[in-house]
This record gives sequence, C-alpha cells and structure tokens, in this order.
Amino acid sequence: MRHSRDLFWYFAVLLCFAFGFDASALADAVGRVSKVQNQAQVGSIPAAVGTSVGMGDALKTGANARLEVTFRDGTKLTLGENARVVVDRYVYNPDRSVGEMALKSTKGALRFTTGKIHDMDQKNVTVSTPYAALAVRGTEFWMGPMGDHYGALLLKGKVRVSGRR
Repeated sequence: MRHSRDLFWYFAVLLCFAFGFDASALADAVGRVSKVQNQAQVGSIPAAVGTSVGMGDALKTGANARLEVTFRDGTKLTLGENARVVVDRYVYNPDRSVGEMALKSTKGALRFTTGKIHDMDQKNVTVSTPYAALAVRGTEFWMGPMGDHYGALLLKGKVRVSGRR
C-alpha cells in the first residue's frame, strides 16, 4: 500500500514539472475567473473558469465578451466587451481586519461588487480610470462609456469620486 502511494506522489510531482506547474502562481492568486464568455485573457493566457488571477495581471476582453473574476473575499469584478483592467493591489487579511484593493481600468465597462473586504476595519478600495478615481465603500456599481461620455451608476453603497488632473 505504501509503495503505491509513493508512486502516486512521484508521478504527480513528475507531471507538475513536465507541464510547467508553478506552485507560486497558486500561492499568489488573489482571485479566480468565475465566468467567461467569448474571447478574454488574464495576462497573456486565454481566460477559462478557474484561471488564477494575481496582482499585476491585466484582465482583457474582446468583442461581445464578458469576464467575471471572484476575489478571495468574494468581491466580484465583471468586465464588459473590449475592456481592460489591471489588478494593481489586493490584500485580504481577515485575521487582522485589513483589506485593500486597487484596480486600474483603462478601457471599457465594468461592474464591481465588494465582498467581505467591506467588513474589514482597515479597508481601502479604489478603482482608477482615465477620467476619475473612485473610492469604494461597501458598494456595487457599474462604470463605462455612455455614448460620447464616461459615467458611473451607483447600484448600492457609497462611492467617493475625485477628478483626474
């Protein structure tokens, strides 16, 4: 029995090396793709349900595409078509009641719903765009192009908006 278990682990490790498994990528994951429709990417790889998302990753969608990422605290970020968002920072430490998130949206529409990070004593969640920066407070909102303008629709909670200079 012990021999077969040892063989199992030996082959499991061998397969991980053969297929380029990077255990540090799992440790660095701040979220996972929870839904994808049509062409979307996490960094340079095609997005699929379960794809890990890390800090610094650029999330991109193509025409008629959608991408939803669920972060470790349950925060959901959904990108509309032809969108681009970079995960600049993510910290979720419920033991110390600390939560931070910084996203940079450079193109397209997105919908954002905070998860448990909203309940942290020390929290700082921001979404910056070429037009404004939003400080998020227990919020659900949509933002994106509206005709010739760019706008935000607050669905729940509070948002503080500051202009770009």
